[in-house]
Amino acid sequence: MAVQNPATLSPVEVINGLFEAQFDLNSDMARSTVHPTKAKLIDTTAALLKTHKTGEITVDMVLAAAGISKGSLYHHFEDLDELIETAMLERYARWVDVSVEAMTHILTTAKAPKDIYLGLVEITKRTQDPKLSSERLYRAEVLYMAGSSPRFAKQLAEIQQHLTDALTDLIRDAQNQGYYRKDIDPKAIAVFIQAYTMGKIIDDFSPNPVDPENYANLINTIIKEVFMTK
Repeated sequence: MAVQNPATLSPVEVINGLFEAQFDLNSDMARSTVHPTKAKLIDTTAALLKTHKTGEITVDMVLAAAGISKGSLYHHFEDLDELIETAMLERYARWVDVSVEAMTHILTTAKAPKDIYLGLVEITKRTQDPKLSSERLYRAEVLYMAGSSPRFAKQLAEIQQHLTDALTDLIRDAQNQGYYRKDIDPKAIAVFIQAYTMGKIIDDFSPNPVDPENYANLINTIIKEVFMTK
């Protein structure tokens, strides 16, 4: 799903377009610089991960769906685990790219603190949507896997650091422009933003979950009253 030119859209429309592209099931995840066969294997595995748990996916399933030989799979990947890990990281990296692009648009187009606040309100609305409970669970699964696979953890750390560093730089710029309070560490704010976009997972399995609007209002109040200048 193509995102329209941001210059012709409102901040809310840009954010909505970015997040809709993120969850477009027909959109390829593999990077354009990746070999076509490798990209096909990654995309196929990523698609299988939407309907199967990691332990349910087999080499034969991937090869049948991708229409690629076993020799090609083992030419590009050490084993099935590496392919699955790569596909999971591609999806996680997409979330990172969307998050950075959304925050960049908000913080670089803002004319006043109110503009940043309204943009963050929209991000809160999108990330806390009950319909995205499976995406929050997926992100938790990625973090869990990092605890048992040093290879996976190393690659995830690089992606995660990129997100934290990018957000920190953006927030520092916003502080220098007088939009965010300077007495709060920008990196701490960056980590908090990442934490709250995933935090609703705590309530996703409750038989009596909190009202989504009430939860979003709490986050928005914290952002407005704690981080932003008056």
